Amino acid sequence: MERIFSFLSELVANNNRDWFNAHKGEYQEAWAKFNDFLVELIAEMSKFDASIAYLEPKDCTYRIYRDLRFSPDKTPYKGHFGAYINADGKKAYYGGYYVQLDPHEVIFASGVWWLPTKEMHALRQAIVDQVDTYASIVENPEFKAICPTIGMEHFKRLPNGISKDFPHPEYVMCKNYTCCYSTTPKDFCKMSAADIANKFKIMKPFNDFLKENILINFEEMEGMKDIVKFI
Repeated sequence: MERIFSFLSELVANNNRDWFNAHKGEYQEAWAKFNDFLVELIAEMSKFDASIAYLEPKDCTYRIYRDLRFSPDKTPYKGHFGAYINADGKKAYYGGYYVQLDPHEVIFASGVWWLPTKEMHALRQAIVDQVDTYASIVENPEFKAICPTIGMEHFKRLPNGISKDFPHPEYVMCKNYTCCYSTTPKDFCKMSAADIANKFKIMKPFNDFLKENILINFEEMEGMKDIVKFI
């Protein structure tokens, strides 16, 4: 696994096509190791989430090549390896399991990055209506220990439609519903696939709540297919 981080460090320092083409063999070696890791991880995760048992790395991984069409950053390659493990696919709007390896940080995340306004409002209302169930998930000490915060961005005021008397405003002020555990590459290299799978097992009830309370019709799903919905 150390070779993955070594390659990514070199790539970040030399993010250009000439360097990448000259080191294509090193990229392929690192990518193969990442894929081998995903095979082990999916096998371990399948013990508690049978829906992902059939997935292969190619169903989950993202290309190293960046889409430069609308980005002011014209570096051609991502500085990390990423994979989204979700039975509904990499572009699914339901909660899944995300892994990102970069030279300085390793991220394990779950949840959903983006929803249309109507569906996000419905999810927040589901949290209000099922506040005890939601609280039992996000306040669980085991969950709280690895995911102390829900959402990467938050509103400063309650969203429209939420009563000011709602006892947990922090539950509905998230701009996205993600939870995240991070560690260092050094510590990650000491972890087994089973260790990492256990982190996701702790996150699974959060994903389950999202999946049970996110409803998007087929037409909307087709319109969303090119939107990045997760980290």
